[in-house]
Amino acid sequence: MEVLGLSIDSKLTWTSHLSNICRRAGQRLGALRKLANKLDAKGRANIYKTQVRSIMEYSCLAWMNASPTTLRQLDLIQKKALKIIGVDEDLALQQYAISKLGHRRTVAATTVLYKMHTSNCPVDLKALLPQAHTVGRITWRVLPSHALKVPKSKTNCLDRSFLHSAITTWNSLPPAVVGDITSTGVHAFKKRLNKYLLSI
Repeated sequence: MEVLGLSIDSKLTWTSHLSNICRRAGQRLGALRKLANKLDAKGRANIYKTQVRSIMEYSCLAWMNASPTTLRQLDLIQKKALKIIGVDEDLALQQYAISKLGHRRTVAATTVLYKMHTSNCPVDLKALLPQAHTVGRITWRVLPSHALKVPKSKTNCLDRSFLHSAITTWNSLPPAVVGDITSTGVHAFKKRLNKYLLSI
């Protein structure tokens, strides 16, 4: 079944959908390879980000719970793209702001969780926001005041889903990174989050 460009199977494995994404991204990567000698590294990086990576990130919050093996197919395409651009992972990040795809999905998911605290969020999505974490028995781990209750899960697949993944990241953030949660503070939060996650 296909909904808004997402191929959904009965078990929500996303295998077919991500195979299709990889095929389309691979085709565009082939086109970039043919153009590579006519562009400088910056031009190649810009085309990769706008024409190839954009395909690999469309609706990523829906399928980010795919198996690590399946998601590695996307990482392989980015690895090939960096070879075409002519940089390694460190230079790609420093010079062209090309970070790892998993990192970008984490930032996207956690930023949406931030938005769920504000008025800039659809009512249906806001309704999924969990309650604040409440202190029960004394434990060795002290959670920050902004921490949320992690929904119960019985499978690794659910643990990797958007909400569970975002809450896990959210609960690990220092208060200074979360900052004051406001409807106009989303962009600033995303910048702080990105910088913090790259530093740890």
